[in-house]
Amino acid sequence: MFDSWLPESKDHLPLTWWKQHPIYLAAFVALASAASMMVFAILGVMPMVSWFSFSVGALQDWKLWTPFTYALVNAPDFWTLVSCYLLWRFGEAVERHLGRRIFAQLLVLLLLSSPVMITLLHLAGVRGMGAAGIRQLDFAVFVAFATLYPRAQINMIIVTIDAWVLASILVAIDALQWIAYRQWTMLLLLAVNVGAAYLFIRYQKGELRLPSFSFPKRAAKSTQAAARPATKQPNKKGSSTPTVDDILDKISHQGMQSLTAEERRILDQASDQMKRR
Repeated sequence: MFDSWLPESKDHLPLTWWKQHPIYLAAFVALASAASMMVFAILGVMPMVSWFSFSVGALQDWKLWTPFTYALVNAPDFWTLVSCYLLWRFGEAVERHLGRRIFAQLLVLLLLSSPVMITLLHLAGVRGMGAAGIRQLDFAVFVAFATLYPRAQINMIIVTIDAWVLASILVAIDALQWIAYRQWTMLLLLAVNVGAAYLFIRYQKGELRLPSFSFPKRAAKSTQAAARPATKQPNKKGSSTPTVDDILDKISHQGMQSLTAEERRILDQASDQMKRR
């Protein structure tokens, strides 16, 4: 199903075009969030909150769609509209770099991070928490953008600032706000959202690796395999050393985290040569 909805062959292509402008998945999510404000105005507060916002009580009432639909509970508000625009702008940049499939995984991770943490807090005895609105998702996507492009220049009208600096300032302001009101659970939710976006991008960049576990039964096989001389399949050009094109093709299919130390060295060497030119 995932491959039929998001085919790998069209991973870096826009979903559609509008007046010769490419429209990516991030734009559709932002437009759906903006349209939800109109639905909110038509239906009113109570139906939207009751049927689409997330809480543990909603799960107990078998409203199993709420971990995904809570982001659509957006009251008509200027700042919500700004959030939708920022999600479009920065989300599209992240999507173009990572590809639509990985960007969709990021969105699902960010959507589920708050519901999962609220559920865990409920099990720990902290009750009455819920999630609604697009702003947490929008903020986490901006953190992902700042992690991916830390030196990107953000124009703040009167000053231009690096993306990582602006993200750090915004996170610090939110954290100080929750500390001032002694809202420790909200501070924890902030840390979960920011941490999920930051760690996901670092993993996709190959800067983090998931822990691997070895089992005793496989240890003997691994020792025997190490004793045999390693042979490397030749690439298309007949050489056993991977070319830059081979490495780039591997990144597009498997991500930066799939590269070996030798492949990283070749890629860094090629990058240095391009800079000297």
